[in-house]
Amino acid sequence: MKNSEHTLGEKVKEIIIEIFIIVFAVTLSIWLHSWSEHRHQQEEVSVFLTNLKNDLQNDVKSIDNEMEAYQMTNQSYEKILALTTSQLDSIYKSKGKVNFPIHSHGQTLSIGNYEGFKSSGKIGYIEDEKLKQKILNYYQIFVPAVNEVDKIYNDFLIKCFDKTIENADKSEKELYSDPKYKKTLEYLVKLGKNNIRVYKENTKPLAVELIKEIDKELNK
Repeated sequence: MKNSEHTLGEKVKEIIIEIFIIVFAVTLSIWLHSWSEHRHQQEEVSVFLTNLKNDLQNDVKSIDNEMEAYQMTNQSYEKILALTTSQLDSIYKSKGKVNFPIHSHGQTLSIGNYEGFKSSGKIGYIEDEKLKQKILNYYQIFVPAVNEVDKIYNDFLIKCFDKTIENADKSEKELYSDPKYKKTLEYLVKLGKNNIRVYKENTKPLAVELIKEIDKELNK
């Protein structure tokens, strides 16, 4: 501006060029920072989805194991329910025993990676909205549902134990013949079948679907 050799037009031109350079440099710096931050966020998403895929694969195995366990105990309870008074007489006269299986069900699905990522406020980093909603549905609706049906089953299994204690003065033969006890056991079998349905028709299909969706996202 103080250079007398430059005309006013040249001075204005130089000022405009310098302003443009500054604005461009600042804009480029902001863009590079945003790009770097976004890239870092997507790297975190990639690691999270990879870990989540492993969790879901383990969930599918756990679900299969739980369904098998329910089926086995249900079959055993149904055998007890099918025993007639004469069959029970025959078993106990021959010094035999009726096996009452005990299999409680607890937390079978992995939630650590999901809870850690969610609590850090990074779920929003997942850009695929459909995938994000499926993940949220699985962990906020289907996993709690499984935990709840397992809890109901375990609570009712304890009621069966309570019935046994209440009838401690009866022999096993009398206990297994008692209509009230048989009705309690019948309801336990119904709960087991319902829980198999929840695992088979709701939780497992979504877990399998999520694994496929995550594979697609990771292979983009």
